[in-house]
Amino acid sequence: MTALVLALFLIKEEFPFSNFPMYSNISEEADVTFVTDQNDKPIAMKPLFKTSSGTSKKMFKKELGTLTQKSDRDSDTATPQERAQAGKAVLDSLVTRLIHKAVPPGTTALRFHVRTFRAGVSADDSPSEKLAEYTLPAS
Repeated sequence: MTALVLALFLIKEEFPFSNFPMYSNISEEADVTFVTDQNDKPIAMKPLFKTSSGTSKKMFKKELGTLTQKSDRDSDTATPQERAQAGKAVLDSLVTRLIHKAVPPGTTALRFHVRTFRAGVSADDSPSEKLAEYTLPAS
């Protein structure tokens, strides 16, 4: 036992002896960002922008962090206006990559949403929050 403790002390944080602290405190909530049409029907992001929902979530979190950092706050305390501003910045960035031929027929607008799922709360009880909207030019 003494030899094992000594060996692990000397090895420290080397694979496969790592302790993975990132999994020791899993959050009670998870956010998802997505894009919908003007009727709030979700649209697949990969064919539309060549990027995924996960990437847009990272963009949103970064933008929100930048906005709240100006007033020395955490992004968890962002106001609805700051969330909308961050959402608009992300949607504006996505629209620059828009592949027009991938837009579903009849789509006149794109909306950027975020939805937070909380542990122990029904998915029906956590509606999405529309953060930004972009009206597509008539074709």
